[in-house]
Amino acid sequence: MAVLSVLRQRRYATLSALMLLIATICVLLGVWQLARLSGKHDTNIVLRRNAHAAPVPVSTLLHPTSSGPAPSRRDVQFRHATASGTYDGADQTLLRNQTIDGANGYLVVTPLHTSDATLLVVRGFVTGLSSTVTAPAPPPGPVNVMVRLWPPDAAADKATQLARGQVESINADEQAARLNASVLDGYGNLLPGQTGTSGLVAIPPPDLSNPAGGVPELQHLAYVIQWFLFAALALAAPVAMVRAEAGHPTGEIDDDDAEGTPEQAEDAPEPTPQEARAARLADRYGRVRR
Repeated sequence: MAVLSVLRQRRYATLSALMLLIATICVLLGVWQLARLSGKHDTNIVLRRNAHAAPVPVSTLLHPTSSGPAPSRRDVQFRHATASGTYDGADQTLLRNQTIDGANGYLVVTPLHTSDATLLVVRGFVTGLSSTVTAPAPPPGPVNVMVRLWPPDAAADKATQLARGQVESINADEQAARLNASVLDGYGNLLPGQTGTSGLVAIPPPDLSNPAGGVPELQHLAYVIQWFLFAALALAAPVAMVRAEAGHPTGEIDDDDAEGTPEQAEDAPEPTPQEARAARLADRYGRVRR
């Protein structure tokens, strides 16, 4: 019987419809992973380009939080910017739950008051888990620094719920409200060797192998292949089952398959109907003939 005609049977038609639905879902998931792969690839290219771009004044990339929406990640992340101003050690905060080179501690966030607005500067890292951890005071007087920019955190910093001077995030809007000042909508990691890093662990450079973070591009590609392969297997399943069943028929065993040669069959007495039926059952199910 032809495969297509068997597939029209009710049980196979139901199975085929189910496998078609599963294959469609797998294809959609594969297309979604393709879109994620494309987006990750484009973002990685932009961030690598940002990391190697020439430094510019911070005011050309960041603007006060009150002037509009924060810049996009692709516009500012990893850009090098210069700033001139005075550190505000009195309003310094510690960003908790941070890890650098396997050590747990805090990032030291110090406002830098410039002529245009205040830039939140991560001067470095201090180890420790105690709520009494302290960080070195920033140097007094005017300074000129270079930072690696990041967009601001959207999550609340929870400053009022934590030990004095600690925060959960670098939220420019909330910092502006506490400082009662115009704060730029982003922050900068102070580059090693810049004024203000003394006594602190320097912030390491970003890993540019996958700067966008999350799943690497090759893993997204593996997911794409996986989902399309699942779709192909789902479509092939009904056909494979029909061909497998055709190769192992379940009909009654023919009388011609009886044991013995033709001569023995002629000499042997005619079995009774009960004996013939028992012999067929024995051949099929492996029962011992009596």
